[in-house]
Amino acid sequence: MDCLQVQWMLSAFLDDRVVESERRVLVEHIQRCAKCGARHAGLVAARNALRAAPVRPVNRRLALALRILASREAARRRRQVDFRTRFRDLAGRLTFHANELMKPFALPAAGGLATALLLFFVVMTSFQGIVSGPRPNDVPTVLTTGPLLKSTLLDTVPDEISVYVLVDGQGRVIDYVPQEDLSVEAKKQLRLAIGSSLLFTQFDPATTFGRPTAGWVRVKYRSTQLDVRG
Repeated sequence: MDCLQVQWMLSAFLDDRVVESERRVLVEHIQRCAKCGARHAGLVAARNALRAAPVRPVNRRLALALRILASREAARRRRQVDFRTRFRDLAGRLTFHANELMKPFALPAAGGLATALLLFFVVMTSFQGIVSGPRPNDVPTVLTTGPLLKSTLLDTVPDEISVYVLVDGQGRVIDYVPQEDLSVEAKKQLRLAIGSSLLFTQFDPATTFGRPTAGWVRVKYRSTQLDVRG
């Protein structure tokens, strides 16, 4: 073993990291060679001086940074063991970056889906009555309807007579007006002819948006029948 090899192995020799056969060869060479002996003595002195130096506390941040650095280096070496490990590491990093890129779109997409579902349920609830059919107490949506004859006591009249009848919200006759302009005597005869009939006539009242209201209806008396028109 030459001097270059001995000097290269001196650090391992001092740390007891050489086998017994190499240790014996190194000891014999150091005892024979003055140059290698001096190099060995210098390393021993430096090592003893370092051990004798006062121990200073290590900064916590520095210790943490060194641990993190060592952990990253160990992880990097484990990832570079073989091709399968390298492929898994590459796939994991690509998945991580893809998830990070999708995060800004995840919340708006979830919010839009939740809003769409909420609007769908609101609309379906609003149309529930239409889908399930009319309800028992539903109010008709026809804008207006005229009074309809419900019952009457028909009197015999000599001639055909037409009058406009005002029906209140309860279906009762509250007023009537002849269709033609008549004299006082003719109005008196008209009252005698149809007065009792109108008194006992009942109507279904007119409606506005499904609510009962007063309204006019034309009633035509004939000798044998009664014709009601809106």
